[in-house]
Amino acid sequence: MKICCIIPAYQESQAIAQVVQTTRKYIDCVFVVDDGSTDGTGDIAERSGAVVLRHPRNLGKGAALRTGFQKALQADCGIIITLDGDGQHDPNLIPRFLTKIKTDKADVVVGSRYTTLAETMPLFRKLSNLMTSILLRLLFRIPITDSQSGYRAFRKRLIERITIRDNGFAAETEILIDAKRAGGTFAELSISTIYGTEKSKIRAHRDIARWLSTLFRSLIHR
Repeated sequence: MKICCIIPAYQESQAIAQVVQTTRKYIDCVFVVDDGSTDGTGDIAERSGAVVLRHPRNLGKGAALRTGFQKALQADCGIIITLDGDGQHDPNLIPRFLTKIKTDKADVVVGSRYTTLAETMPLFRKLSNLMTSILLRLLFRIPITDSQSGYRAFRKRLIERITIRDNGFAAETEILIDAKRAGGTFAELSISTIYGTEKSKIRAHRDIARWLSTLFRSLIHR
């Protein structure tokens, strides 16, 4: 079974080479979606061994995931990993995701940052994640504690049945809702996350509003 990884990346020239090189140890193909970077992110990723898919301008994480999933399906990847390009996710955990998706017979495995290292997560991320995760459990019965985690593993059959409409960070919530409605099964894997000096691309008021809009739009269009 072919295994690939999608890495959405915007202005990640400092971290992308290490992320790509480590990821390549564990999978068949790395697709980096350069989402309109102007700092050479795409060129560095390509030199590091990734297949680079380029957006002419910055469209957002959801748009990058949409492009990456389309490419992964074209490449007939049976299992698709997603992780961030800023170095916060440790690619050395990929074998654990692959084991989890197989042993639990899950369609989606979500990396949960609620471990002993979770205290390093910035306060805004903790609060927004807690809010969206609770709403997903209450409104959609999605058994996930870290709804905003971008470190995930998917089976091909599930990706074929979801539609990413939001171009921003709310797409990650949208994917979980679509996965549940498609009959997908879920599992979680505890992960650590490295928070350095990188600037978050999340904008508090805008992105919380979009997350809430996505949740309630999904409720209306059941």
